[in-house]
Parts: sequence; C-alpha cells; structure tokens
Amino acid sequence: MAEPRCVSWLPSWADPGSLERASVGGDAPDGRYYGLRPAPGQWPGLGEGLRAAHESLRAMPVDRIVEAFDRTCSRWADHGFAHRVRARADIVAATGFSAQAVDHGLDVELSNYRAKTLYRVLRRELGDPGVLDGFTADRELGGHTMALGPRVTTAVCSGNVPGLPALSLVRALLVKSAVILKVASGEPTFAVHFLRSLAEVDPALADAVVVTYWPSQDTATLRGAMEQADAVIAYGGDDACAAVRAHLRPHQRYVEHGHKVSVGVLTGDYLADVGLREVAGRVAEDVSTFNQHACVAPLAYLVESRDPSPRDVAEALARAMAEYAADCPLGLLSSTDAAALQLRRANMAWAAASSPGGGFWRSAGLDWTVTLAPDLLSVQGAGNRTVGVVPVRDTRHILSELRPLADRLQNIGLGASGDRFWTLASALGRLGASRISEPGRMAGPSVVWRHDGMPCLSLLLRWCDIEMHPQARHRVKTPAKDEVTQA
Repeated sequence: MAEPRCVSWLPSWADPGSLERASVGGDAPDGRYYGLRPAPGQWPGLGEGLRAAHESLRAMPVDRIVEAFDRTCSRWADHGFAHRVRARADIVAATGFSAQAVDHGLDVELSNYRAKTLYRVLRRELGDPGVLDGFTADRELGGHTMALGPRVTTAVCSGNVPGLPALSLVRALLVKSAVILKVASGEPTFAVHFLRSLAEVDPALADAVVVTYWPSQDTATLRGAMEQADAVIAYGGDDACAAVRAHLRPHQRYVEHGHKVSVGVLTGDYLADVGLREVAGRVAEDVSTFNQHACVAPLAYLVESRDPSPRDVAEALARAMAEYAADCPLGLLSSTDAAALQLRRANMAWAAASSPGGGFWRSAGLDWTVTLAPDLLSVQGAGNRTVGVVPVRDTRHILSELRPLADRLQNIGLGASGDRFWTLASALGRLGASRISEPGRMAGPSVVWRHDGMPCLSLLLRWCDIEMHPQARHRVKTPAKDEVTQA
C-alpha cells in the first residue's frame, strides 16, 4: 500500500510539533491521505500566528494581492506547469475524474482569478478597491471610508469539484484576512499544490494560510478552528452546514453555500434560432463540466413542446454527450458510486418503459445518461453526467415545474431571446434563481457573480466611516504600519 500523503499546508512560522495527523476518509485507489491539525488545546497558538500574519496582510496594497493571484493562475494556465501536473495526478487519484475532466475543471475555475476579473469584482462590490488599503474619499458620505477584512476566516469545504477551494482562499486573502481552510474528504489534494505555487510568487500571502483537515464528526476540532475566526465560510449539504452553524458566535460573520439545484430552460424560438445540434452541444457542456458535481450544473433541461420536440432534443443531447465523452471521459467511479449510478439507470429505464412519452439513452459504460421524464420531480438526481429532459408547454408550466425547488434554486441556463427572455428572467429571479446564463455557460460562473445571491467579498467586511468632522474635508494619509504599532 502506498505511503499516506499529507494534504496540509503550513505557514513557515507554524510549529509542526503542535500538530497531529488526521486520516482522510474515502476509497482512493492509490492509498490514503492525511491532514495535519492542532492537537487539543493548541488552536489558540495557531490563531495567534494567523492574526500576526493578518497584520502583514493589512500592510500590503490590494494591488499586490491581485497581482500575486494573477501571476499564480497564469502559471496554472500552462497544462505542463509542475504544480498543476502533480495536482492533476492527485485529483484523478482522489476523485476518479479523468485527467481531461480535471484539466477542464481547473481551466474553468482558475481562469476566474486573473487580475481583470478580480478588479471587476472589487469595483462592483466596493466601488474603489483602495478602501481596503485605507481611508478613501466618499462623496455621498461627505467624508472618508475604509473597509476592513476579518483577522482570520475559517472556510469549510465540501465535495470534490477540482479547484473549488481556491474560491474561499481568494475571497479571504483579497480582503486581507488570514485563512484556516478545511479541505473536503472528497477532494483534499488541490489546495496544498495551489498554496505551494502561491508561495513561490508571494511567500507572505501563503504564510497567512493554514490548510488542515478533520473528519466531519470531529466537532471539537471544528469548534477549535471556528473559535479563532472572525468570519466563517461553509460549503456543504444541510447536515454539514447545520454543524457549522451550531458553533457560531454572535460576533462572527457567516457565509453559507448549502445544497442548491440548477436547471436549464429551452424555448422553441431559441432552438429554432440557434439550431438543435448547437444547443445540444451547449447543454452537454453544462452537464459534463466538473462531471456535474458542482451546484451550477443542471439537474435537467425544461424544453418547450414545439418543433424540434423534447424527444428530438433528448436524442440530440445523447449524441452530444457521447461526442463530449469521447474527448473528455467521465473517469473511474468508486465501486459505491458506480453501483448507485447503475441503480439510478435501472430506475430510469423502468420509468421510461412505463411512460408513453418516456425515453432513455445511455453510454455503453457509465460516461453519460439522458432521460426523457414527464416532470422535473421525477428526474432521479444529478451527478456523474446524468440529465433529464422535461417537456413543458409554456411560461406558466415552466414556473410551476420549478416552484417546488424555489428555496434551493440557484443557476438557470436560459435559452430564450427578445421579450420572452426578459419575461422569463424576471419571473425566474423572483422565484429564487440567483444566476441566469446562456446554455453552455452554466458551469463557468464568474467570481463577479453574487454567489447564491450574496456578494463574495463585502459580506466579509466591516466598514469605518469618517463623517461630520472638519478633517474629513482634507485628504488623509493612511498611517504607516509602524505608526499604528507605536500608537
């Protein structure tokens, strides 16, 4: 059996002697992983070090942080970059994703963190990114304002989407917060490779991050990590997020990304304008990216009963899924996941055979599955490139199908145009959707998007305003770090 590999990242100032191993669960074929976590009673020491690292971050211009992420992700864009090569191999081993699926997922995820995009989100949420560096003139206030990030943010990850931990790292570090990042057992390997590459670009940034792991049932370690934080970001299902909420304290800022559902919609006019083959290829991209493990991937597409018909769309989608899988296969499922998919397929086949309007298409292996289902609630789950096509009559029917999912609705791939697009988009937004994109763009949201309807950065911030003071009329100089320390 292969020697267990460490998935943790430690700052240069951290004392490894105060840490202990925690085995990572799962059935990775090439051996187990382990993370490092503080021994009981040692979290305060780690928190003190992270708060000191935060003071170093506060002295950094936000431009330097943006540049560091831009340079790091520029290097990751090269598929031959050494850290990416090692990360790809580890992610394949941990998740069973094919190498092609991992590469595509990393391209989609890490393209988000280039300078142009990061400045867009900073301007959208903060107006002037300079507010993170010190007091900045605010015309509406008639004074000056400054944004301050948390000293420490604890981020709890879940799932196995390649590259996803980068989002929490970027969000926190961009607002000059040190980070405790708990990786997920489903894919624990990416973060350490990303931090190693970030350290080569800007060691001080990487020195403000601890990547750790603990089993989900280890509430004592969860509590210890959260006690060091001013802000908490949590990803996961209902139970995982409830466990995090149970340990929140009144002063902590909390951002939760729980279980969500995404769906596509195709109107008859859109299909006629764009063409059946092109639309099918776009839908295959939506379903297949990240192997449909991300919340932004569609559970199903609702298709108007026009010409081409929903059955025509399902048949074209089956062909498109096969073409996609030929270039970018699903990968190797664990025995448990493979058995679960086979059972779902058997149920889908039975349902299709029992319904006059049903249909069922699948690959010879497990690469993809398409079903023509009578309604959205009968579509049997998502994940591993399994998608339903559901016939609908009109706008009212579309909304009635989606209404039972309104509380969890996230991302809509909306194939519509003209007045029909705006009518549907407005109705879907009121129903609960937080993102609407064109089919084919569902799986690649930008970091500029208000994730689950919430700002990515500003929710982590507190603000300090100077108003009603004669000095507010004068330009101010932000005190240097040594001046603040002496004060």
